[in-house]
Amino acid sequence: MNIRKNRVEGGLILIEVKKLKNGIPVFIDRMEDIKSFTMGIFIKTGARHETEGEYGVSHFIEHMLFKGSKKYSAKELSELIDDNGGSINAYTSKDTTCYYVKMLSSKMDIAFDVFSEMIIKSTFSEENIEKERNVILEEIKMYLDIPEEVVHDENMKFVLSDEYGNSILGTEESLKKIDRDKMLEYFLDRYTPENMGISIAGNVDSIMEKLEATFGTIPKRKSKNSIVSKFKIKNGENIIKKECNQVHLCLNTLGLKVLDEKKYALAILSNVLGENMSSRLFQKIREERGLAYSIYSYTTSYLEGGLFTIYAGTSKESYREVIELIKKEFQDIKTNSIEEKELERGKNQLKSMLIFGLENSRGKMARMWNSYQLYGKIISIDEIEEMISKISLNDIKELANEIFDESKYSITILGEI
Repeated sequence: MNIRKNRVEGGLILIEVKKLKNGIPVFIDRMEDIKSFTMGIFIKTGARHETEGEYGVSHFIEHMLFKGSKKYSAKELSELIDDNGGSINAYTSKDTTCYYVKMLSSKMDIAFDVFSEMIIKSTFSEENIEKERNVILEEIKMYLDIPEEVVHDENMKFVLSDEYGNSILGTEESLKKIDRDKMLEYFLDRYTPENMGISIAGNVDSIMEKLEATFGTIPKRKSKNSIVSKFKIKNGENIIKKECNQVHLCLNTLGLKVLDEKKYALAILSNVLGENMSSRLFQKIREERGLAYSIYSYTTSYLEGGLFTIYAGTSKESYREVIELIKKEFQDIKTNSIEEKELERGKNQLKSMLIFGLENSRGKMARMWNSYQLYGKIISIDEIEEMISKISLNDIKELANEIFDESKYSITILGEI
C-alpha cells in the first residue's frame, strides 16, 4: 500500500492526509466521541467543464450512478442505505460533483459496498438513461416554475462568459443530444484518480484497507485538458419578460478570484450588505420601506475571477427604486467604508460559521476537500481566523472602491415589465 501520511494540526482540527496507490488523495478527521461517519467522494468536474453537445452531462451522470450497478439495482442500492439507517445523496456544481453518505460506524462496510458499486461499476443501461433523462427534464420544468431560480440561472448565463455561464441542469435541447456513448466518454475522461478525492469524518477504523480494495483499483487515466476561457463579466441590462407575481432582479458587479487574499474582506462586505436580518439592505429595503420580502447578497468565485450579486424580489412599481437604493449603499461604503460595529459583526459571523461547520461530520468532511481543492493542503481554522481578524475598515473601503464601479455593473430583471 503506497501511503503518504501527514498530520495537520491547528485550531480544532487534527487531520490525516494520505494517498491511495493510484494517487487519489484521502482526508480523514477522526471523531472518536461519535458513533457515525460521513464519507464524500469528490470529482473535479461540473458544468464549467462541459462543451457544446455536453451541457448537463455532469449532472446527468450524477443521477445515473444511483440507477444500478452490475451487482445491485437502483432500488437495492437505496434499500441498502435506508434499511441500515443511513442517508445518501449527491450534488453537482459548476466545478465539482460530490457523492456523500452518512451511516453508523458499525455499518461502514455497507457504505463502501454501495459507493464502490455506484462509482466503479454502474451499468449506464439504455433503459435507465432514457428514464432518467425524463426525470431531469421534469426537474428543469420544476425550476422553470420558480422565478427566483430562473433569474439566478439566466443572470449567470448573461453576465459570465463562455463555460462559466453553463447551466448545471443543461437544457431540454442539450439533454436530448446526450446518448450513452457520449455519457461514457465524458465519465471515463473525468472520473479519474487525478480528478478525485475522498474525505471522511467520523468514527472510522481500518479505513485505508477498505479504500485500497475499492477506489484504489480505479486505473490511472489522463484526462483531456479542459478548455479554460479568459474570465470576463458583461455589463448592461438583461430583461426577461415572464408572467409572475413579482419582479425578480440580480444586480452584479465584479467579485474576486477564489484565492484572492481579499476574499474574507469581501465576505464581510457581503455580510454587511445582505446576509442577515441586521444587514443594510434587509433593514433599509424590507424593514424600513417594505419594498421586498426577500433580499440578499452572495459571491461567486472561480480560480480565474468572481462575481458579487444582490438579489431582490419586489413589485413592478418598486423595482427601479430598489435598484437605486442598492447602488446608494454601494456608493456610501465607497465613500465612508462601514461602521466599526458592522466590521466586528461581520468578523464574528465568519468565525462562527467556521466553527459551526466543525460541529458535525458532514461539515468537517466538506471543509477538508474544499481546502485541499483550493490550496493543495488543509488550511487550519487558526490561520483563517487570523486572516479575518486582521481586516480593517480601510480594507473594506479600498475593496468597495475596487468593485463598486458603475462600468462593471450588470443586471438581470425578470417579470412582467
